[in-house]
Amino acid sequence: MKRVVCFGAGGHAKVVLDALALAFPAEEVEVAGLVAPSASTGPSLGYPHLGSDAALATIVAQRQLTHFIVGIGSVRGGGTLRPKLFELALDAGLTPLTVIHPSATVARSASIGLGSVILAGAVVQPGVQLDSNVIVNTRASIDHDSRVGKHTHIAPGVTCSGNVSIGENSHIGTAATIIEGIAIGHAATIGAGAVVVRNCPDNATVYGVPAREKDA
Repeated sequence: MKRVVCFGAGGHAKVVLDALALAFPAEEVEVAGLVAPSASTGPSLGYPHLGSDAALATIVAQRQLTHFIVGIGSVRGGGTLRPKLFELALDAGLTPLTVIHPSATVARSASIGLGSVILAGAVVQPGVQLDSNVIVNTRASIDHDSRVGKHTHIAPGVTCSGNVSIGENSHIGTAATIIEGIAIGHAATIGAGAVVVRNCPDNATVYGVPAREKDA
């Protein structure tokens, strides 16, 4: 039996926990509860609040936890929280749980990193490589031989063409389109609905059709 803790108690956690319940039989995985700043953070989701991440070591020991998922999507003011919590959980001896919604399509030759979450209707094509703690959100598609770095969030409805490279800890906004062969750097932000037709450097923020760098 895998005893799982979920980081986060908001809307994205609700979606991830629902996917988890559909992906695993109840006798194989048990969600022990949520780790969040306070018991009032977000909806209750039907799981107990176990405490904050500052008390994680104690929570792990008391609850005999074995696995974790990061149920946090976009974070206002920066994307450092998801990688921080991922590393914190690893340091506490927990194993990342990979969650693939039953309605997602994942090619046999795709490589899915530990702790990644692939949500309803998403498509991951042959030769795709996802690093750890990647989100492929609802109905997003990643085409052949593309690579996505760890902690990156591919938001709902994104279309990523073949042979695309996306760095670590980046955010690809809702319904953005990335044409074939584009390289996007680390910690980049692609605005919702953007059409990316040229490479994007590390830490860039681009938006529009065609996408242009902010203040460029």
